Amino acid sequence: MQQTVLRILAYPLAAVALAALWSLRPVAEERSGITEFGRVSWAETQPRVAAGEWLLVDARDEEHYTAQHIPGAISLPSHVYPEMLQFFAEDHGTEKTTVVYCGTEDCNVSTELAVRLRDEAGLADVRILDGGFLAWQRSQ
Repeated sequence: MQQTVLRILAYPLAAVALAALWSLRPVAEERSGITEFGRVSWAETQPRVAAGEWLLVDARDEEHYTAQHIPGAISLPSHVYPEMLQFFAEDHGTEKTTVVYCGTEDCNVSTELAVRLRDEAGLADVRILDGGFLAWQRSQ
């Protein structure tokens, strides 16, 4: 009977503990630097990309990029090898503002690539396109 009572209590306690840990996830992401990228709108990004002041990077896979992408965007899927990030930095430099996008507002692929561009390729100013590809589509 004592084991039954322990089992009955253990499941709810485990659920509460998991919920508490899950709630700390944003704090851990913030401390790791994942969420520290500035977000920019398409209205702010478009003229700077058109003027050649900023780079626009599509973090989606090659299939999505080939199907449709924002004009002027460079394809650099988030899962590329580290060497590709270095080639990107050599080709485009590390000082120019780079705006990364993926499919939608909820897509984390752009943030993953932004972290890699900053940490592995040494880019100084990486930002996220607010709303991603979907925001651009809606603006057309």
